[in-house]
Amino acid sequence: MLTSLYEEAAKKRGIIKEEIEEIDNSNFDINKFWNFDYIEPSNNNELKIAAGDGSYSSKKFLGFNIYAVAALGLIFDGKKLDSIENVELDATYHQKFFTDKLRAKMSIFEIENAISAINDKKVDYYMIDGSLLGDIIRPAPNDTELQKLYIEKLDNLVKILKYKRKMIAVSKTSTANEYFGSNIPDMSIFERFNKMEGYSNPIYINVDNQVKREFIIHNTFFKSLNFTIFYVRLDDYKNILKVELPYKADKDEVEEIISIIKRDSIEGYPYLLRKAHQDVIIRHKDIIDLSKILGLYEKTGREMLN
Repeated sequence: MLTSLYEEAAKKRGIIKEEIEEIDNSNFDINKFWNFDYIEPSNNNELKIAAGDGSYSSKKFLGFNIYAVAALGLIFDGKKLDSIENVELDATYHQKFFTDKLRAKMSIFEIENAISAINDKKVDYYMIDGSLLGDIIRPAPNDTELQKLYIEKLDNLVKILKYKRKMIAVSKTSTANEYFGSNIPDMSIFERFNKMEGYSNPIYINVDNQVKREFIIHNTFFKSLNFTIFYVRLDDYKNILKVELPYKADKDEVEEIISIIKRDSIEGYPYLLRKAHQDVIIRHKDIIDLSKILGLYEKTGREMLN
């Protein structure tokens, strides 16, 4: 099988290179969307800023799965670092959509941490890793158990979006193409054809225009939401980031949000988001170690391959 793939790679080497070169030679005018203005990092050290991320992992045994889900929120008030944790470690039978359920649990934990940070820790801004809009517009699953988690997530999203002006969603990747309308994602175009610091003109997305179906719950609330979307490069030659705000923000408000994100950023990325990701990630080795601590040594079915 691998030999066949090597042969296929040799055949398509020139073709794929030509396709990539065609993208490189495309003529996109980013200047009509991009602002090269330098924005000073916020000097307000009294702002309490938080950021969160989540992770999950599992190990399959012959009769069951062991899984771990975790979410971490980090809070910085300008002087000290605080944290909020949400974890679950358990075993379950083999089932459909198992990975989707873990992902849904992780998302719920992340939102719960954000709610706690805003309500209990009184943070001014909470950054999440990923897309809030994507969480909202994703279709409801058909599986009964997964749908229960989906409804729980929607309930939590309503709670957190009551504080929508405190929420900032930051994505490292995106396939959206609202700016250029190309098959090439906007993020890739901004990344490829400009290396300087700056941000794109904001665009506005209405959930009602994106989702024609009705939501299972809170339909009126979700359909009324508007999002501000823009791309930003915090430092020259660093990665492009996509930012979502769950409200309509004008240019001045966008620049204020950028200055807040920049305050605690290192190497073009928010430090709190980076640290949350590094601290929360559950690696395969971790789930194996957790299994041993639990005394789980049942066969996995893969021993004969070793």
